[in-house]
Amino acid sequence: MYIDLILRNMSRFADMLFTYRLSSDQEDKIKIGHRVSIPFGRSNKPIEAFVVAKRDSLGPGDIGEDKIKEIFEILDVEPMLSQENIRLIMWIRNRYMCTYMDALNLFYPKGYRLEAKKIEKDGQVVWTYKDKKNEKKLSYLSLRYDLDTIDRIVGEKRYRLGPKQVDIIKFLGLNKSVESRSLMEILGVSNQTIKSLVDKDLIEVKEENYYRRSEARFRSPVKKISLNKDQVQVVDQIKEGFFLDEKKPYLLHGVTGSGKTEVYMELIEYSLNQGLDSILLVPEIALTPQMIARVKARFGDIVGVFHSGLSEGQKHDVYREIKNGNIRVTIGTRSALFLPFRSLGLIIIDEEHDMSYHSEMTPKYSTIEVARYMSLRQNICLVMGSATPSVADYYRADHGEYSLLELNNRANERAMPQIEIVDMKAEINRGNRSEISRVLEDEIVRTVNAGNQAILFLNRRGYASSVTCRECGHVIKCKRCDISLTYHKFKNKGLCHYCGHEEDIPSMCPECSSTNIGVLGLGTEKIEEYINKKYPSFRTLRIDKDTTSKKGQLEAILDDFNRQEADVLIGTQILSKGHDFENVTLVGIISADMMLNYPDFRSFEQTYQLITQVAGRAGRGQKRGHVVLQTYNVDHFAIRHAVNYDYKSFYKDEIRLRRAFGYEPFNNMFRLVFSGNNYNIVKNNATKFIETVRYLLEARSIEVKGILGPNECSINKINDRYRWQVIIKDEVMDVKEIKSMLRYICISKFDQIFDKDININIEINPNSFI
Repeated sequence: MYIDLILRNMSRFADMLFTYRLSSDQEDKIKIGHRVSIPFGRSNKPIEAFVVAKRDSLGPGDIGEDKIKEIFEILDVEPMLSQENIRLIMWIRNRYMCTYMDALNLFYPKGYRLEAKKIEKDGQVVWTYKDKKNEKKLSYLSLRYDLDTIDRIVGEKRYRLGPKQVDIIKFLGLNKSVESRSLMEILGVSNQTIKSLVDKDLIEVKEENYYRRSEARFRSPVKKISLNKDQVQVVDQIKEGFFLDEKKPYLLHGVTGSGKTEVYMELIEYSLNQGLDSILLVPEIALTPQMIARVKARFGDIVGVFHSGLSEGQKHDVYREIKNGNIRVTIGTRSALFLPFRSLGLIIIDEEHDMSYHSEMTPKYSTIEVARYMSLRQNICLVMGSATPSVADYYRADHGEYSLLELNNRANERAMPQIEIVDMKAEINRGNRSEISRVLEDEIVRTVNAGNQAILFLNRRGYASSVTCRECGHVIKCKRCDISLTYHKFKNKGLCHYCGHEEDIPSMCPECSSTNIGVLGLGTEKIEEYINKKYPSFRTLRIDKDTTSKKGQLEAILDDFNRQEADVLIGTQILSKGHDFENVTLVGIISADMMLNYPDFRSFEQTYQLITQVAGRAGRGQKRGHVVLQTYNVDHFAIRHAVNYDYKSFYKDEIRLRRAFGYEPFNNMFRLVFSGNNYNIVKNNATKFIETVRYLLEARSIEVKGILGPNECSINKINDRYRWQVIIKDEVMDVKEIKSMLRYICISKFDQIFDKDININIEINPNSFI
């Protein structure tokens, strides 16, 4: 029997299926999805591979029988991958133009590794390997016999027991089973003392699996909330279609505070009652603490958590518990989608508009697209919720591809917080050059004095956006990237937010030797400093990447603010994501224009979303909320519609622009980024790509249309690598044809067309064009 395998090998030359032979005793044991070790290459180095097909004979395209090798062994009792996993791996590889290895790694659990090394054996150097798993077990001790029998055995065999050994026997006589480390700690005995009793056959040791789970600071009371009429209607509609063979995904458009989370929990309970498991996806770890607390309070220990903040061991154990059926509901970020559920019936994607659902790592997949594919192929109910759905997804709902459901009112029947616009141009004309308007400052004081809390939002961390020479205008830039260093006053350093490089700010301008060095722009640090200096009695907290980089910091800050141990919370877009603080009555949006000027076709959409989401943090309890929005562009349609919470009017204006310029959802867009260490070589390779594309299209009499570039990327250099890009829209060719052409040029003919040190990154419908 023969098997086709995907190799866990990074080489692009290994991006194909390999055929191996099975020994006669392996044929009945092997299954599709099994992980195996195989000899690879001339040296027969042991590597991991996964079985994707079994067959009885070779085909005409296969290598000769004499060249086919036999696998070493099957590494696991049960297959690691399911048939659905393998089908999805194939789809991801094709959709996102990645390798088998890239797609496989999405499913490969943390904590497994095959270690291969060379040893000398019988005068020859040979490979040996060991399969390692990051699993933790606990040892439990118990008496092998009752105390009378032990006394008799000790007397008959003339065992000499020391006082510590006697203590252990007496203790275990009173306790049926004790974990060994706990016993050592309680009695002050050593492991050797325990081992001597095991060797005497007086006590026995049993090992049990131990699952490492993350501990949450947040606690939520167990309370069953009665759904209102609108929520019941939404839940009933989804339940009615739960088992339909050809159901559509559901897009739940619910205003902030409309009770989408309660809808999710009703659906999870329904799914569990049908014997099915559920995944609840959130865009970032920032959203998980409160959500975890609420879901765990409702469903208990069958709830698992999975995100990048967990240790490798914790991730490994979540994987094992799901595989064993101990976890039935998982809350997590996008990678939770690839966990090994056996009976998945429901996928919920909260804040579905969020850009975090688009992976920035290879494979650069869209969580929404992957979930849609899974729901179609595995008959899973898919629910996507947001107060500000992505324009592309709302278009799909508007045209019948999704079922649109709406929650148009807050669950507590409170009005949405009023948004007051402050024109910052007028503020400057009145002589106020502060980053905080007089209106907002007055509201902050009024809010805190009334015993309420305020949130100040600014989507830029650090103290100032750049450091410049006031004499010659020179901007201090990152040495590795084509971008100015952001000044961080707390560290007194300039920091690059792209590569992480940091350096001391020079006291003298490197261009003109002037000592007149200053900072421009603002960040969260500067806002925090302003509030602390002017209002020293106000208790402030800041939440951004600088204050939440260490494990547990984010949760601690949110917990402190939730317990009202601070009056003002200052932060970046982490604050826009689903947090529920009952005592927050004021939200101040420091600069609504920051996203508007971003060089990306989604900038208007992101501005609308951020304003609406951040504004939604106010007035979620019993007190009325108020929002102050500072802007230099009061008439922009994204600002005007956000102030009125009028998503549908914003959508109509935005979709008109998208249609006119051929952007998503009317066209797919491929972005190719060419990068390398030499500027001219990168530029020349991007040009060679365009020339090859033109040649191929003209040879097929296809109009050269919908291709932009090659151009320098907006940030031309990141981490010492220069960057040029080409954008291709599917205007004259469909997606399949474009993919076929890109595979041919960038993979099959790479060595003939491009220089070897050039990297080509291909992405479909990317998050950003920066």
